[in-house]
Amino acid sequence: MLGEKQKPQRNDMLKRLDKSVRAVIQNATRLLEDAQFLEFSEPPTSAWFLALIAQEELAKAFILCLTNRGTIPWNPHILRALRDHKCKQLVCLVMDYLAPDIDEFITRCNAVVNKKELPIMPRRIADALNILRYEKIGRWVSQTWVWAEEPDYDHDALAIVKGKKDKLKQDALYVRLGKDGSVASIPMNHSAAALADEMDRAERFRRLVENLLEGAKHPRLDWDLVDEAFRLLFTDD
Repeated sequence: MLGEKQKPQRNDMLKRLDKSVRAVIQNATRLLEDAQFLEFSEPPTSAWFLALIAQEELAKAFILCLTNRGTIPWNPHILRALRDHKCKQLVCLVMDYLAPDIDEFITRCNAVVNKKELPIMPRRIADALNILRYEKIGRWVSQTWVWAEEPDYDHDALAIVKGKKDKLKQDALYVRLGKDGSVASIPMNHSAAALADEMDRAERFRRLVENLLEGAKHPRLDWDLVDEAFRLLFTDD
């Protein structure tokens, strides 16, 4: 009887998550369309900001897809992570690895085909996942534990959790003031090339999430490495 009750509940949850993923992808698409509308403004700083926000929305969709596929559990801590900018930015690092630009894609494929090298998850990706699981979600679960030895995290992943990405986003929009009330910085100028890079990254993220939504078994490059890492890190104790 218990199993019979749980199955409809699971099906209801899957339907809710599927609907949520579609809504998030739709919103990310809207943000990218708004960015395209602003891309010829000079400088295209607002468009650059919107492209980054779209990437974070797609990171949210990515995590929802993982819960829908049964890779990670749905719980209040995952929901909190979906509302946390740093968590989503860490996931963006992982998505950029799964859905690389064409040059990186060719390089990694050649390493496997020509050099017979086995795919290995880069340290920055492994550390992004560890920081997400232990430094973010783990400390929400409990504040009473400490590391026996402080981890030596990758610079890129550590910079995100220390707020570097968020500061760049803020500096793209706001005038920053010093303690004496003087202007410390004005909104950063971002070039058309920088915008193009972020728009391309967002489009790659969107294709990745759409593949996940469609149920692709291997939605992107080296998927098995990342899927296994998520399963190991987020399996309920």
